[in-house]
Amino acid sequence: MRSGTSFFNGTLYRKAFFRFWPIWAIYGIQWLLLIPMPLLTTALQGRNPGATSMADYLFMMAQETPPSLLVFGSMSAAVAGVICAMAVFAYLYSSRSACTMHALPLRRETLFVSHYLAGLSFLLLPHLAVYALTVAVEAALGCLGLWPLTQWLLCQSGMCLFFYSFAVFCAMFTGNLVALPLFYGILNFLAYALTSLAENVCYAFLFGFQRFPSALWEAVAWLTPWLSLADALHIDHYVDAGPVLAAPSTTAIYAAAGLVFAAAALLVYRVRHVESAGDVVAVKVVRPVFRYGFALCAGLTGGVWTSSLLMQDSTTALTFWVVFWGVVGCFAAEMLLKKSFRVLNAWKGSVALGAVMLLLCLSVSLDWYGYEDRVPASDQVESIEIYGLSSAPYDGADSSITLTTPENIQRVIQFHQMAVQMEDQQYDGQNTDGYLYVHLTYTLADGRVMERVYNNLPLREDDLGTEGTFANLANQLLSDRELVAEMYDFETVEQGRLVEAYLDSVWNTRTQGYETVYIDGSTQALYDAVKQDFAEGTIGIRYLLDNSQARLDNTCVTDLHFTVEVPQTASTPGTGDRAASEMVSYDWYITLTPNASHTLALLRELGALDETHIAPTYGEYLSDTETTYDGYRNPDGSIPEDILYDAPATRTVS
Repeated sequence: MRSGTSFFNGTLYRKAFFRFWPIWAIYGIQWLLLIPMPLLTTALQGRNPGATSMADYLFMMAQETPPSLLVFGSMSAAVAGVICAMAVFAYLYSSRSACTMHALPLRRETLFVSHYLAGLSFLLLPHLAVYALTVAVEAALGCLGLWPLTQWLLCQSGMCLFFYSFAVFCAMFTGNLVALPLFYGILNFLAYALTSLAENVCYAFLFGFQRFPSALWEAVAWLTPWLSLADALHIDHYVDAGPVLAAPSTTAIYAAAGLVFAAAALLVYRVRHVESAGDVVAVKVVRPVFRYGFALCAGLTGGVWTSSLLMQDSTTALTFWVVFWGVVGCFAAEMLLKKSFRVLNAWKGSVALGAVMLLLCLSVSLDWYGYEDRVPASDQVESIEIYGLSSAPYDGADSSITLTTPENIQRVIQFHQMAVQMEDQQYDGQNTDGYLYVHLTYTLADGRVMERVYNNLPLREDDLGTEGTFANLANQLLSDRELVAEMYDFETVEQGRLVEAYLDSVWNTRTQGYETVYIDGSTQALYDAVKQDFAEGTIGIRYLLDNSQARLDNTCVTDLHFTVEVPQTASTPGTGDRAASEMVSYDWYITLTPNASHTLALLRELGALDETHIAPTYGEYLSDTETTYDGYRNPDGSIPEDILYDAPATRTVS
């Protein structure tokens, strides 16, 4: 009779389990101190910090404590996972121990599975022990919360399965014990770090670039396990049954990935050479990947960091440093692989890598891919969202606007085409009268999203009235009252409840200082007056140039603020969207103008404004600032901050 093949050896398992008992003991004690012990000590002390009964307080602790520890648990699992892998597979990193272990009459599969399960037991068995003990404590205290505790057990065990399996997978590719935690830590954050660095390089090279598409960042989040799990396992909201996690099913996905990593680690272990003990990279086929991957990371990291440190904004400097550190990184990787400083014979590979990195930098900098000039045709665009259009006065008109009509879409596309041609024009404050920030987000007919951000588009006052100029096109957008109304977001205000109103920066001619005036009552009447003035075009007028005479003469420094309460909505899994009882408030405000007749008349009727308390124009404010503080100026002519920014007086009218 043929004997069956065994993939598990109990002796190896027990030896590894008891040899490294401090690991699982410390890990288990950690969770004992965090979950059952606070519950037990609170019950024994007989004190609760709230006004509820002790029984209710203990039940609340049982419901909320386990789920609230899962974000910490993700960090704990990440650290404990690599420690366990380092312990049970430490024999791979010494030639003597590796040869001894592999001389045993056991298959490699048996060696791997026995050690793998031993390390996994360091994590899962303490979870089961803490779970059982906590159930006993809660049952004895009459506050049994089985589901929150079970949820903690499943999520924490799933995270440990993933991080431990991933650490074991990394362990198969190196023969150096010190290199294992470094590889493990780097690979956990590699996708996020490389994407961030590449985004910084593209931002420096490409006109109009702001960030990579959100779809790419969503993929990067999945490739950055700790960030993804921490985000998925935070408490999203509370219901009567207890806290609800954001996305606990994410843990199951990573647990499944952990099983895949464990199987892949076994395949690598089967072909791994015993003689590779001590090598930084134990698998020969992976060494070129390590060499050039290390160089790429060194080039991007060193290039971005050095350019930032030396405050060099030119693309030439950034390209030089990226290539320089890439070549240095290639030699450094060769030193690690050969465990020697004699690596000059690797110059050919370093030069080739430097040439590739130079070519990549040039291809992006010179826009070989047509990113900067890409403007969609109007028939390809479903809608355009505009955020920014920075203009004076600087009040609550900061909401984005969405354009869907063909006329407006064509107008913005023409605006975008002119912005593209202004790449070489720099705002220097002398040849231009101002600048414009604008953020364009296209939703295309095929569902794709195209985004462009322009920070310093120069403006000239002479161009405002010249048809076909960039400034004129921007001014046309700001002259469209429907678009401006969307910028002020009146719709959200009217969906909420007006709580109070007050005036900011009212000038008191007697005290020669600014005041904040709170208005008791008449809040809705004030808002209605503002809407009437807005409809008549006497308030909410936007000016591209902050220092234009029209802006100085027709806007005040005084802002009318409204505190608005709106319901906070929450989404409960299984119940759909529901309105929560909690209300949130925000501040909405608009700058007064000398021509807002209805608003000003009501403010005077309420006593908020009179002959003594006035709303000066911005031009009057600038001229008064030059003379008001003459007796208080510093020797260099500047105004002391404690005087210039002194807290204004307050008063209340009704």
